[in-house]
Amino acid sequence: MAEEKAREFVGRTVEEAINVALQELGMERNDVHIEVLEAPQKGFLGLGGREARIRVEPLGEWEVKAHEKPRGDKAEPAGQQKAEAGPEPGRNVAAPAQMVEKIVGFFGINAEVKVTEKESEVLVDITGDDVAILIGKGGATLDALQYLVNVVCRGKGLTDKRIIIDVSGYRRKKRKRLEAEAVEAAEKASSEKRDVEMRPMGAGERRTVHMALKARDDVTTESKGEGEERRVVIYPKEQSPT
Repeated sequence: MAEEKAREFVGRTVEEAINVALQELGMERNDVHIEVLEAPQKGFLGLGGREARIRVEPLGEWEVKAHEKPRGDKAEPAGQQKAEAGPEPGRNVAAPAQMVEKIVGFFGINAEVKVTEKESEVLVDITGDDVAILIGKGGATLDALQYLVNVVCRGKGLTDKRIIIDVSGYRRKKRKRLEAEAVEAAEKASSEKRDVEMRPMGAGERRTVHMALKARDDVTTESKGEGEERRVVIYPKEQSPT
């Protein structure tokens, strides 16, 4: 799969520009990092106005890599990471966890927030008795929380790493189920010698499928479709798409 790069989009409003970008990229809002380059301006008597201009950067495979088994990483309470050397500029790994703590505290939820730093991500784990409310239907609330923390912390230069937020292992369990679903579909495609279409998925889920089947030598994968109907198609090796 080709690496996805940042692109610029325009619209009469920032929201319109975002909608244009998401539709053209076939992604969801929590799958991209959005930077507003120019706010829209109205012209005199409707003339000489300026459209909103944004830069949209797909978040890549960070969500998949974030749940790979850590190599010697150890989760530490927020604020204790790199306590001896002090945080590097733009790499304050405690900042995302501190922001999450404030949001959780605002809702009156008693939770423990831990942070783990990896090479290109900061993983924030939330655990506690009443944290299920932070997940939401289909993980929508969790995705919104993660998107908000990424926009604020990275936008203000508090960290230059991708921020992954998980609640009681929800993302890890979801990834495991999706990987099992992908393997089952791949087995069917290989044994029955036909292409198998998986259900429509967001960009993060599609990347999980691609990564789960990447090492197989009997099938290949490709994303097809537009918008909310975009999905992964699995082909037997001899029937790869042209």
